[in-house]
Amino acid sequence: MNAIDTAIYSRLQGTGALTTLLSGTTAIYHLQAPDGATLPYVVWSIQAGGDENLSRHRVKQLVYFVRGYSGVSAAQAGSIDAQLDTALHLVPLTVSGWTDLWLAREQDLELVEIQPSGRQIFTAGGLYRQITEKN
Repeated sequence: MNAIDTAIYSRLQGTGALTTLLSGTTAIYHLQAPDGATLPYVVWSIQAGGDENLSRHRVKQLVYFVRGYSGVSAAQAGSIDAQLDTALHLVPLTVSGWTDLWLAREQDLELVEIQPSGRQIFTAGGLYRQITEKN
């Protein structure tokens, strides 16, 4: 994980109201949950972005998809998402070597997956835009 990923993980893992809803404080994953992970959990990943290249200063603009998964209900996934929003929307991150300029939720997303067994897995989350400048 890079410095921004580390900052996101630390923020989410340190949000007690969020971790209370999960299957444990380690139920927060980058890119994907491991095989056999116990629901509910959170996953985040980069959806888009990169260097701005608008000036001589290094500025990155990244869009993260941060979402909660539940095997119980869409309502439980929504409750996890509400805590994700509280932890991330317009709350500056501390990113080693970078100055946080902006972190804001831009879109809401909901999904339901049907596993081969017929079990439903509910997902609720959002896209967050992170703009940082290299110190």
